[in-house]
Amino acid sequence: VIHRDQVPGTPGMYDEAAVQVVYDMLKEAVDAVGGMRSVIDDGDKVVVRANSCWAAKPDSGVAGDPRLVEALMRLIRDETNPSELVVADRSSIGADTEVAFEANGVGPAARRGGADRILPLEQDERVAVEVPDPLVLLRPVYLSRTMLEADKLIYVPKMKVHKLTNITLAVKMNQGSLDWYDAIRNHGPDMHAKMVDMLKVMRPHLSIVDGLWPMQGQGPGSPYPEDLIKDFNVIVAGKDPVAVDTVGATIMGFDAKHEVPMLRGAEVAGLGVATLEQIEVLGTAIEKVKHQFRRGNINMVGVHPKVQVYMGRTCDGCLHFTRTGLDVYLANPSLWEDVDKVT
Repeated sequence: VIHRDQVPGTPGMYDEAAVQVVYDMLKEAVDAVGGMRSVIDDGDKVVVRANSCWAAKPDSGVAGDPRLVEALMRLIRDETNPSELVVADRSSIGADTEVAFEANGVGPAARRGGADRILPLEQDERVAVEVPDPLVLLRPVYLSRTMLEADKLIYVPKMKVHKLTNITLAVKMNQGSLDWYDAIRNHGPDMHAKMVDMLKVMRPHLSIVDGLWPMQGQGPGSPYPEDLIKDFNVIVAGKDPVAVDTVGATIMGFDAKHEVPMLRGAEVAGLGVATLEQIEVLGTAIEKVKHQFRRGNINMVGVHPKVQVYMGRTCDGCLHFTRTGLDVYLANPSLWEDVDKVT
């Protein structure tokens, strides 16, 4: 865990000095867990998953911080010699990842830092993969050939609260490893178990949590300005994604093992450590940066006098998507004028 009191600039407006500060933070974090050369060998094909969930402006905090993405590319180039360095992601429902990469600044930052190419995962060839001993993914899932054939995977999740899973960090990034056919085909009230299954077939060798400008409340794409925590300036790195998420969740004020079922499920499945007392935390003490992040809420009863709600037997995934759409209106009262025109 690495923290700085100040990081220059903003995700959307920064200079060389800002990149250097984040570069030093990244190097300190990765060196503490063995260094970049303990992850990447000469000639490796490296795929970095950088969060590019929507075509939102960089300073919205919805996508990854371009300062961190640019600094990470430089660190990899400075300390290792990969045969190819690819930055990839698959944006959220209804979004075009190629457009999102440009709008949120992640793509340009990756290219400036030295990435060989930017890969929207919906454009990649898919390979059928059977999950061993599946909990819920009983049929083959179709995963990116580029990711499957990579020698090393590095996940760079944004530190965010998620209305459905409480947190979205490294383990939850595998929802974006599924294409939308699989995501919709396997839609149901079982996201935590699904992420345990996915970790069995798609596991990062290094996870780096971007907590520079994290998001609380109605994440992962909250429209409420107060849900963006500016200048939190934290980076968490490690080789066990479950342990990284456990530390990240603790920093966010969650009881990781109690409140995040996918983490305890992953530990029971032998995929990582979700017991905080069994994790050696180096660098900045958790208690120094721990902050009570506001929880998300998928319930819609009573949120607005013009919205009559019957929730019935709806699964939590459907509630999450419906509340996400409704939050846009709740956060922007002027939009109700359009509703009034049709009601």
